[in-house]
Order: sequence, then C-alpha cells, then structure tokens
Amino acid sequence: MCLGVILHKILKTILGPPLVQIAKIYRKYLRKTTFIGITGSCGKTTTKDLIAAILSEKNKGVKNKESLNALYSIIKTIFKVRPWHRFCVHEIGISNSGPGILNDSLAVFMPDIGIVINIGLDHYKAFRSLKAIAAEKSKLIEALPKNGTAILNTDDTNVLDMKDRTAANVITYGLSKEAMIRAENISCVWPARLSFNIVYNGESLPVKTNLCGTHWVYSVLAALAVGLVIGIPLEESIKVIQTVKPTPGRMSPVYVEDGVVFIHDDWKAPLWSLKYSLEFMKNAKAKRKVIVIGTISDYPGDSAGKYVSVAKQSLSIANKVIFVGHFAHCSLKAKRNPKDDNIMAFDTVKETSMYLKRFLIKGDLVLIKGSLRADHLQRIILARTSQVKCWKPKCGKTLFCSDCQLL
Repeated sequence: MCLGVILHKILKTILGPPLVQIAKIYRKYLRKTTFIGITGSCGKTTTKDLIAAILSEKNKGVKNKESLNALYSIIKTIFKVRPWHRFCVHEIGISNSGPGILNDSLAVFMPDIGIVINIGLDHYKAFRSLKAIAAEKSKLIEALPKNGTAILNTDDTNVLDMKDRTAANVITYGLSKEAMIRAENISCVWPARLSFNIVYNGESLPVKTNLCGTHWVYSVLAALAVGLVIGIPLEESIKVIQTVKPTPGRMSPVYVEDGVVFIHDDWKAPLWSLKYSLEFMKNAKAKRKVIVIGTISDYPGDSAGKYVSVAKQSLSIANKVIFVGHFAHCSLKAKRNPKDDNIMAFDTVKETSMYLKRFLIKGDLVLIKGSLRADHLQRIILARTSQVKCWKPKCGKTLFCSDCQLL
C-alpha cells in the first residue's frame, strides 16, 4: 500500500466524523436546491447524466463526478452546491460493507426526490438476497419528506413495494399498463439506437436516444419523470434526451478507423445483468458479431457452471466468443465439438488483444464486457489505434485505462 493511500485513510479517520456533521449543517441551509438521489443495481450513472442534462437547460446545478456514490463523494458534492444552484443530483450506492451502509449517506444528503431503477444481485456476498438489497436501497425512499417525490420502477416488484415505505408523492414508470409514465413500441436494432413512445396523461410522444440497448428505457423514463416533477414540459425534456451521449463504459460505442466498432461495457459485469448486453448483440445487425467477456461477478453457486452457461448463450448469438481471465478456460466446456474455435479463452488481456488485432475486420461489431477493477478490458480497444504500455493482469484501480497515466 503506497504512502498516499495510507495518509488518505488516516485523514479520513481523523477528519471524517467532523466533515459529516459540517455537511449536514450546510445541507440544511440549501433550502432552494432540490436534492435528487438515485439508487438501483445498474443504470444509476446514465440516469444521473440524463437528469442533469434535462435540468441544466434552464437551471444551474451540480451532479456527482463519474460514478462516485459513497458517503465522502456525497459530502464533496454537497460542498460544491451554492445557494443559487437549483438542483443537486447524486447516485446513492451501496457497497460490500453490508446493511446500514446508506444510513450516513442519506442523513447527509436529505433527498427531496428519490429514484429507484432496479434491484439486482450486485453485492450479493454482503447481502445474500434480493430482499436484503432492496431493504437497504429502500432507505432512500424512506428518507423522503412528505412533500417529496418517490419515482419507482413499476416493473420491478422489489422496487414497486417501496411505495408503502413513504408518505411522499409516488410516481411510477415502466412498461406495464399500471405505470403512470409508460414506454411502448421500444426498439433498438444496431446500428439504430434506443427509441420508443412515451405515454403520459393519455398523450403519446416519440423519444429518440443515443443509447445502445432496450434496458436503458428505464433510465430515460426516470429522467423524464424528474423533469415533470420539476416542471419542465415533456417535449422539452425529450429534445434534450436526443443530445445525450452514452456514458463511457456503459454500452458506449467506439468507432475505429479500420471499420471495427466496439461496444464498450466493462464498468461491471454482475451475472444477472449480462442478459441486457447479450440481448443487444442478438438483435444487432453487423457483418460479424464478436463477444469478449472478462470477469463475471455477483452470483451464488459454482463459478465454472456459470461461465459455461454464459458461453452457451453467447455462442448462440455471436460468430466468435472469447473469455479472458482466471475463469476463462471454464467456458471451453461449451464447445460444440473438440475442434470448435468459435469459442476461445485467454489468460491475459494482452493475449486477447494480440489475437483480435489479427482477427477483426471491417464491419465487425465487438462487445467488450467485463469488470473494470478486475480486467481493464478497455486496453483491447485502445491497442487498436495506439500503443498500450501497461498490460498488468491485475491492477485494482477503479478508473478507465484511457484516464490512467500508466497507459
């Protein structure tokens, strides 16, 4: 552990409690600022970026940096808020610390609007069940004042049940007919992006986005709901949505000069959410489809079996499937015959990159799916157009390689 990290931990231990108290006091004086908290197992950052884009059209405000969503990120963001800011939008995330992790975060943030996107098995080791994860995330809704607003995904029963945990106004969104804000006619067939019709108060309006994957419809609906709560006409919010680019590392397309297109999706890879990336690839139109998968996380049971299952799903979709990392060779059990080279496994990212440099051709669509801290698969994309100097098999940093000095 480097000296800087040690000093940071010492300062946090000494200064942490006073900072929490100061932040609470300062937050209470920001009465004209609407504080918007977002939680869920995936989609928080994209939802945050969409909301900030909509609200920034007419008002000044702040949002959390990147995907930083823990207590001290919330404190830093609050200290950036000024009395003339009309909104503060922040992701509220849990961690592997287990139940109770949100208590201090919400005591400091004091949300006026709370959004819950979904409940998945992220942080399974710490919580052990969907119900336990939902109970922790529901604290965002419980923290809302009576004049606040809860914005809940009606298609996720663990989210919808949270309506009974608050006295605040409740707005529901989703695909079901019971949703107050509903999406229909959803389409996303690459190279086209996500589009749908939004139905609200008996009116149906077309929505076009730059996002890749039908699952982002929930983030878009939640953002449009916030706009309505703030008083922004739906038509105006829809125009803004059309201009927002995908958040880096969340199904974000990267075009290479040689005609290869990468779908960069390696922020995290919990098993339960892989279906969204694979669905996108299944529906996509491309000369050839290639799927590269690194470390899969957050699941109970046997690892080998999970990798084989994902490999079989991927083989039914793509022309070539490549697994990278510690469990990569487990996937080879999915081979349809001993000579089947449609599925491959490499121990390192560097080996994978070297193979793909030779294999990929113009017109290929390549999904890069992994866990950032464990894999740093972005180097495969970067090596396509530049020289990558760092090929560490295990890094541990939670930043994209494009932002790292070691690249």
